[in-house]
Amino acid sequence: MKKKRGLSVILAGVVLLCVLIVCYVALLKVNSSEEETTEEETAQEEVAAIASDDISTLTFEAGDQTLTFQKGEDSWTLEGQEDFPVDASKVDSAASYLASIKADRTLTDVEDPGEYGLDDPVNVIEVVKTDGSTEKITVGDKNSSTGNTYICLNDDTSMVYTTGTDLGNAFSGGLYNYAESESYPTITSSTISKIAVKKDSNSYTLTNNGKSSTGWYVEGSDKDKQEADSTQAGTLQSTVAGISFAGYYDYNCTDWAAYDLEKPKMTLTVDYTEEVETDSTDDAESDSEANTDDTEDSSETTTQAVDKELVLYVGNVNETDGNYYVRLGDSSELHGISQASLDTLLNGKAFDYWKTSIDSMTISDLDHLDVTYQGTTYTLKRVVTEEKVEKDESKDTDADADADSEDADEEETKTVTTYYVNDQEADSDAFTAFYRAAAGMTCQSRLEENTNKGDAELTLSYYGTDGSEITISYTPRDSSFYVMEDQDGNCGLVNKMNVKDLIDAFLTLTEDEK
Repeated sequence: MKKKRGLSVILAGVVLLCVLIVCYVALLKVNSSEEETTEEETAQEEVAAIASDDISTLTFEAGDQTLTFQKGEDSWTLEGQEDFPVDASKVDSAASYLASIKADRTLTDVEDPGEYGLDDPVNVIEVVKTDGSTEKITVGDKNSSTGNTYICLNDDTSMVYTTGTDLGNAFSGGLYNYAESESYPTITSSTISKIAVKKDSNSYTLTNNGKSSTGWYVEGSDKDKQEADSTQAGTLQSTVAGISFAGYYDYNCTDWAAYDLEKPKMTLTVDYTEEVETDSTDDAESDSEANTDDTEDSSETTTQAVDKELVLYVGNVNETDGNYYVRLGDSSELHGISQASLDTLLNGKAFDYWKTSIDSMTISDLDHLDVTYQGTTYTLKRVVTEEKVEKDESKDTDADADADSEDADEEETKTVTTYYVNDQEADSDAFTAFYRAAAGMTCQSRLEENTNKGDAELTLSYYGTDGSEITISYTPRDSSFYVMEDQDGNCGLVNKMNVKDLIDAFLTLTEDEK
């Protein structure tokens, strides 16, 4: 019995070994087959090669149009619209994709080209070569896994290729994607000196003017001129400098009314400077070398700032892409600019650019400052005098003894600044702390009108040595804000805590007056 049992175990082991050997051989064959398949799929075959120099005409679909471009010696023309401003570089760029089209895979005996989007193609590209031969490439869908594009050649839909050349993207867009356009002027924000926005209502103009404390003035439709907030003015400069064309619709528009550009909803005028190159000649060097046989060219290129003006008319909105229709100056071209680029200008008004800082007076220009707090008025003054400096005779040196008698007779003086509240000398630190706090006050936001009818809690009346006057009042409004109003009726909201800090500084200054 033991011998039979041992024989059975040996036979079972032999059978198992044979099965394992068969499986191993089969696995080797499968791996070998997969490697061969991968090599076949990754091996690329050039299926089309159309050099740009060999193209006589190029036809493809652009949007809802079929375009045919005819190649000249150095340019392209649009068949049927020979005066159309074709941008040769853009057509050349598209044509360059045809120079070498390689297939990653080749599908043969295709029965249903619709599976690959070839029954309703993305594009059909037709080429007539200079030798009279033709090539046709039908562009289908993209493979969702690999991103490659399905194509067939010369209407042979039984053989389909996949290619990494993105022909659908290369030949895309509308007619004006291939048009040569005028350029929108390149403007740097720092070169802008004036921005005028004309509208049916709420027109405004910002002007760079050194006479303003902020550097800018803003003027509305009512001709009321205000100092503009420098930060807001800078933001507007950046907005204007960042404008650019976002669409091109017509190279020779004859019906501006159709786009609301005969009577535009906004006209933007920008004054700016532009650096241009000029040739300058060193006259002195030229004169000295005039009698030589080998005179070197003494001219050199320099740049100078030239005043420029941009005028942009803004019409209605293109319902297709959402851009505003625009016209640049007296150009015949119709373009588009995005709403995001123009809405700030269209929706703005002069009030938006009023400065938020509150007027004050430089202390060196101050004659006196009247501060009225809770009905009581205090007069603050700063007095500057020159006082003699007494010499310490014990420190005289021999050099002093030898000094000229004229110099010895001169009196030394020093500048002394004294601060007063109601003719009583005040602490200089407390005085300057209050004055700096008053000068640093700002509005959190401006108000177009003051509807707050309460009595002012704090009023500052500055009187300058030149006769100028500035009056600023602070009236409680609610639990968060005071209303600031100046002598011209301009007002704004000021944070309550900032006013409280100002009052505390004033109370510290005047505590000896109580």
